[in-house]
Amino acid sequence: MKKMEKGITLIALVITIIVLLILAGVSIVVLTGEDGILEKAKLAKERSEQAEKEENEILKQYEELLGTYGKELPENTTDMEAGTIVKIPSRWYTATPNEVETKEGNVVIPSRRITNVYATSDGKGNTIPVPYGFYYVGGTLTTGVVISDHQSDKNKYKGIEDVPTGVVYNTDGTVNKEQCELQGNQFVWIPCNEKDYEKVDFGDNYKTSGDWDRSTNSAEYGQIRKYGGFYIGRYEAGTSDITLADDVKFEHTSTGSTNSYGWDWQNGNFVSSKVRSGKITSKAGEIPYYHADYTTALEMTKNMYHTEYVISGMVTGTMWDVMMKFVTTDPINYSDLKNTSWGNYSNNTSVTYVAGQGRYLLVARDGSVTEKATVADSNYYYGIRTTASSEDVKRKNLYDIAGNLWEWTMEGSYIISSDRIDTTYSVRGGCFNAQVDGRPVCFRGSGHISDNRTIYGFRPALYIM
Repeated sequence: MKKMEKGITLIALVITIIVLLILAGVSIVVLTGEDGILEKAKLAKERSEQAEKEENEILKQYEELLGTYGKELPENTTDMEAGTIVKIPSRWYTATPNEVETKEGNVVIPSRRITNVYATSDGKGNTIPVPYGFYYVGGTLTTGVVISDHQSDKNKYKGIEDVPTGVVYNTDGTVNKEQCELQGNQFVWIPCNEKDYEKVDFGDNYKTSGDWDRSTNSAEYGQIRKYGGFYIGRYEAGTSDITLADDVKFEHTSTGSTNSYGWDWQNGNFVSSKVRSGKITSKAGEIPYYHADYTTALEMTKNMYHTEYVISGMVTGTMWDVMMKFVTTDPINYSDLKNTSWGNYSNNTSVTYVAGQGRYLLVARDGSVTEKATVADSNYYYGIRTTASSEDVKRKNLYDIAGNLWEWTMEGSYIISSDRIDTTYSVRGGCFNAQVDGRPVCFRGSGHISDNRTIYGFRPALYIM
């Protein structure tokens, strides 16, 4: 029996050793394998260090932007220099609870305040919210504050109310992007309180047949209530991806009594993969993004920005009308918005365009193309201009809201025919082939969602998160 017991003990020992070796092998693999604990711990450490590095970089940028960390920012006053970083109004903050577990197991919830903007003075006592990643360029609350997403544009026109484009041209008429004084995408602040954030009915003479959506989406009020305004693109959406020499040709088509003039993509395909995969711009001297249907306009504006501080999107109907109230010189009757000579319209002979800059062309009735400094010849039609091709089309630091291209908005409209009602979307701002007295800047046109003719473009808006 003792020998049997001894034999069983040796077998058990061998089995135990084998099991331990297996467990050891498994442990080594778990610890040191490709997906092992040590490798995961190393990866987690690297990611943590990278996240900490990125966070420190962001904090460093904010500290440089706002001054020394912890420094008390000044209150905004009427004698404050434009562009000065000032104390943030309390309503711009959001209180966020932060749970912290103590050693005793208690949970303390201190409230911390965060904001997605910093505050800058416009030099006249007005405090303007500037989203992180953007910089004050110039302008005031009454003339239109301009911001840019390029740090080199910071305070470029500080103290100047009428902010120029800063565009520099080469001798061949193309834009010299390296020498332009402003490098970034630009937006203009439209001040408005919640009470006045509403649509304007300009009357039946200033809309197409049918009706339009008079309501305002409740989601739009949050930004207005908190910051007292919104940002809208300074220019019609353009594209830097397309060069005139390589990808664009001048097109003249005639069908019966209808004539169409404008720049077009080769093979007549504007919405190409090259453009759809790129980013739109809001800069002067760009080829406007036209031949755009509603879906393309919606997609391209959304793709422009999507950060934790801002998102971009298409202009709403209420935004357009509030912008109209901002630029008008007649806030009672809006006479200048209904009968005006400013903008790139087919019968406007008062606007002076820059000659010899490649794309500022006129088309004769026989289809021939010419360049002219002053448009005053009835033998010529207007053509599409590059963005901000004339200072004469500027109002409150905004360009081309009158004429050049119809601009899509998110406002629904309804064309009523004898047998059905078609849902469309409102296009605003008139266009180069329309007459100003019939299609002024306040006019509400209707475009079907798939319409992508030469006359259709759009403008981005910026939403503070």
